[in-house]
Amino acid sequence: MIHLQMNGFIADNLFQYAVARILAEELGYALEVAHSRMQARKNVPRLLQLLSQCHDAPLALPGKIFHSPVDTTALMGHGEFDGFHLDLEAMIRRRDDRKIIMAGYFQRYELLQPYKQRIRSWFEIDACDLGHDISSEDIVIHIRQGDFVIVGRAISLSFYTDLLDRLTFRKLYICGYGLDAQVREAFARYAPIYVQGEPVDDFRFMKGFNRMIQSTSGFSWWAGFLSKADEIYAPVMAPTTSGSNLATTLADLKVVDEDRYRFIVDVPYLERPYSMKDIFLSLEQMNGKRLVRCLKHLAAAYWRRSR
Repeated sequence: MIHLQMNGFIADNLFQYAVARILAEELGYALEVAHSRMQARKNVPRLLQLLSQCHDAPLALPGKIFHSPVDTTALMGHGEFDGFHLDLEAMIRRRDDRKIIMAGYFQRYELLQPYKQRIRSWFEIDACDLGHDISSEDIVIHIRQGDFVIVGRAISLSFYTDLLDRLTFRKLYICGYGLDAQVREAFARYAPIYVQGEPVDDFRFMKGFNRMIQSTSGFSWWAGFLSKADEIYAPVMAPTTSGSNLATTLADLKVVDEDRYRFIVDVPYLERPYSMKDIFLSLEQMNGKRLVRCLKHLAAAYWRRSR
């Protein structure tokens, strides 16, 4: 059988579910899922709400069940698995009976690519315009600030504005997280329409666009991947040594086999330290340990400046 321990948030969970289900279906194994403990009281209901509207995404699948031996090949923290790089085909080729325990991020397109049509059928979900008059010439962009500022993954807003200045469009819509005064000032000249609701609503809204500009968020990656958009502008970040999040160096979600993706390379990260306001905006996305660490960091920085 496959036991998947989810971690992170909705988009992370979709990658984890997809890889675990591929393995379960290929081996004929049962699949069971333990939910992420990250902000579980909000994340779990939101994930279940999203999956309930997908065509075929049950969290449990029937199949063969074995309790031993235990295979930890895809268990982060065991052996050489770093949470991202996985020889999935080698795991499928193994035919010895075993229980496979999985925990990781699995954010590598190479894992999904051979099975992408199957994955799209699982996560097929109806688009929704939320009452807006959307045209095929409109553009939706996704922005992820908040916790991404704190972990060093937030994109410089100039990525979006430089790109928008080169494109022709009718209306601009903006979805995302941490859409603060700095964001609204940067985009004011485009007179955008901001759309913010529950994650499933934002997801279905973005999925209905023909033109999309993504952030580095897995949420916007999934919205684009599952959409029928003809133009998807995706950032490829410039090399950095400052990011504290593994995804800045280990994830690789470039959809290299679809012409609709237009990759913008060497995109800079947002260059500013995080503030108390960023922490406040990110409370929903942080666990207690990270919150304490961030507050200590700000206190130490304040102390150094005041000496």
